[in-house]
Amino acid sequence: MVYLQVPLTARSTTDTINNGNLAIGVFVDFQKAFDTVNHSILLRKLEHYGVRGITNNWFSSYLSNRMQSVTINGYSSETRQIDHGVPQGSVLGPLLFLIYINDLHTCIRHSTVRHFADDTNLLYTTNKNKPRNRNIARNLNYDLKCLNHWLLANKISLNATKTELIYFRNTKTTIPNIKIKLNGKTLFRTAEVKYVGLTFNEHLTFNNHIKIMNAKLKRANNLIAIARHYLPKELLLQIYYGQFYSHLNYGCQIWGQTQSKINPTIILQKKAIRLMTFSHHQAHTNNLFTDLNLLKLNDIVKLNNILFTHNTLNNKSPSVFNDFFTLKQTTHQHLNTNNINSAYSIPKGSLEVHNCNLRNKSIKYICSDTWNTVHKELSTKYPNKYLTNEFWLKDAKTNTLKHLLKMHFLEQYQNDP
Repeated sequence: MVYLQVPLTARSTTDTINNGNLAIGVFVDFQKAFDTVNHSILLRKLEHYGVRGITNNWFSSYLSNRMQSVTINGYSSETRQIDHGVPQGSVLGPLLFLIYINDLHTCIRHSTVRHFADDTNLLYTTNKNKPRNRNIARNLNYDLKCLNHWLLANKISLNATKTELIYFRNTKTTIPNIKIKLNGKTLFRTAEVKYVGLTFNEHLTFNNHIKIMNAKLKRANNLIAIARHYLPKELLLQIYYGQFYSHLNYGCQIWGQTQSKINPTIILQKKAIRLMTFSHHQAHTNNLFTDLNLLKLNDIVKLNNILFTHNTLNNKSPSVFNDFFTLKQTTHQHLNTNNINSAYSIPKGSLEVHNCNLRNKSIKYICSDTWNTVHKELSTKYPNKYLTNEFWLKDAKTNTLKHLLKMHFLEQYQNDP
């Protein structure tokens, strides 16, 4: 049996703010980042990373002698050579840019740097045992000064006016009275910031993100309500996946873990299902989800949690998650609820946690708990087939496990009253 030790603590921004600390985020805005990449600097960095000789010359040829012109209303400008930047819309463009900024983190001492294409952010975590504002300001301003020096050395322009500063905190944590500057300009605090398609607020409640998403889902339902009179079910399902499910699934592990917050979204999903099946607006939806072979939002979240855990245990996730989960260990061989050799064992490591708020909001905790619960359900249903460690840690491919979980959730809909 492959059960996980439900963690007492986890290293995340949520845990930081629940412990009464601050997580200060600086979301940097590069000015025309892809267009300002210096070719000679990029080629030197490629050589540093081992791309040398003929291969480096190939990249030099790929980047050089590119021409461009602009055409508006049939009138074209004169053609000019491109001396900077990586080709946008190409396969190599984002990769070359990531290589270009890959060493940015080496100049940052006190903060953690994260990149997603040209979206870069610094996260500085405070310690409530050393809360002095002077230390926070000094450390963060030092990192931002180093960031500015790196940008100048690599010839990337910075838009300080669009760079955002946010203090992730709980409602009881006060915001320090400090000045944070970047390139000589003071950064002013914002209550929320949009990053990789998710809207983060300072308390990480994701209320506004869910509100914005629900507005999109309502528009998708309007489209379904019109299209259902003209399209067969197969095409309606394509509209559902493209216009509704795509928003529902994206980032649901982040914003969809709290039941009370997603209830309005669940109502919108049920409405979409009723519209596609021409059902009464108060009809029960369990059979409708089964007929359409679709999962409910809660189960979509569970599915993503388990697949993420499975990929992490099988070293298919980014290396930062290598030690994210710990397998449950036992100290004896008695068949009881603490023995992983028992078909019904569930680890009790989380019961000693006194701060339930910290425990229940941690993605690490939720994923472990979901994995253990569903693992028990599947092992009970298929005691001879899905009980072995080999299936969960070696044999099960992601698509195989995804199909198994989906069928398991759909069967539960049939059994529910």
